Amino acid sequence: MVYTIEQITDTYRNSVNKQIAQGWSGPFVVSKGILHDTRIQPGFIAKKNDEIIGYILYNFSDFPNRDCEITVLESLCKNIGVGSALINAVINAATDAKCNRVWLITTNDNIHAIRFYQRQNFTLKKVHINALEISRKLKPQIPLTGYDGLPIAHEFEFEKYIEQT
Repeated sequence: MVYTIEQITDTYRNSVNKQIAQGWSGPFVVSKGILHDTRIQPGFIAKKNDEIIGYILYNFSDFPNRDCEITVLESLCKNIGVGSALINAVINAATDAKCNRVWLITTNDNIHAIRFYQRQNFTLKKVHINALEISRKLKPQIPLTGYDGLPIAHEFEFEKYIEQT
């Protein structure tokens, strides 16, 4: 399957916003007690024949270091490299922005994502025990259980350092 990776433009922003509303109870997502508005975040899409088959959103921060947080990653076509290609696009953007690292949060129930990020050479930095108690105060629609009926309670923080040339 041939697809392309492009920056999210106004042409595709509404489609991404709709998918985040449906799949993530968006437009807001929470990580480490911070509410993020996905409607204004930069990102990339994977598309085939003008159809979105994946998307990724991210933020740059300057404190305490120049970092890049991936806030949303969704691959609508599994096992064809879409997620990997989208992550590489963000790593390239973070490298260009002189970031020190790319990091992200996933929840303890998302075993597929945990394996995926490790295959992408992300390192588990920290487990934030019971972090979803805070997240649900900011976003009450976060369910109590997730994949395979597992309780959603903890945040797993993964990171990947960027070598600057």
